[in-house]
Amino acid sequence: MKHIHMPRVDARYWASITMASIFGTNLGDFYAHESGLGIVPGVAILAALAGMAFLAERRDQGSHEFYYWLVIIIIRTGATNIADYLAFAVHIPAIPLSIALGAGIAVLAAWMAMTESKAEIEANRGLPATDGKYWVAMLFAGVFGTVLGDVCSHYYTEAHAAIGLGLLLAVILLGRWQGIVAAIPGYWLTVSVARTAGTAMGDWLAENKIFDIGLTVSTFITGLVFVGILVMWRSGTRQMAPASSG
Repeated sequence: MKHIHMPRVDARYWASITMASIFGTNLGDFYAHESGLGIVPGVAILAALAGMAFLAERRDQGSHEFYYWLVIIIIRTGATNIADYLAFAVHIPAIPLSIALGAGIAVLAAWMAMTESKAEIEANRGLPATDGKYWVAMLFAGVFGTVLGDVCSHYYTEAHAAIGLGLLLAVILLGRWQGIVAAIPGYWLTVSVARTAGTAMGDWLAENKIFDIGLTVSTFITGLVFVGILVMWRSGTRQMAPASSG
């Protein structure tokens, strides 16, 4: 993607990524349950929508973040469906699947760290280059987060998983803010934990008996909050420990 369409990596960015993970969890479930398309046709349609977004982005000369966040949501929605397909249709055990996906993210992160300089990442506002391998890694992180989030919810309950993973994400974000977690692998670690926490949080919000709002209302609320963050919160001048190549 062009630099003019990239967000700045700061507190707003991570709040948006986390909220996109929660919203994408709900939207993925809603899409799978209500569309009636099935996993393969449904994911194919999402892939086509992502392709159209990339084509439109290349032609658009305006300075905004619309396409970046649109693709983030499309990929997160698709990742939820892909994870469910691998777990329930293909019957791949969750733990080996999580390990394989985590290894894939690590390989892609190492590739980016070796091929992108600190100056290039700073020019991208703290993001790795948003090329093909970036979006593949983002898809892997979404599927990884869905699978591992479901595992954590199964063993520790959705509420405990949501709280525990949320605290872990907060610790990692604090490390980024202090410059402790600053390399490209650290960026993908943060994204992966945000995806995992978002899965547990989204499922808990939609399914818990305290609020009893259900999937449809939960999807609407999380989508509204996600859009509200992007619209109402303006990025500041300070970046959150931009990634380096080392």
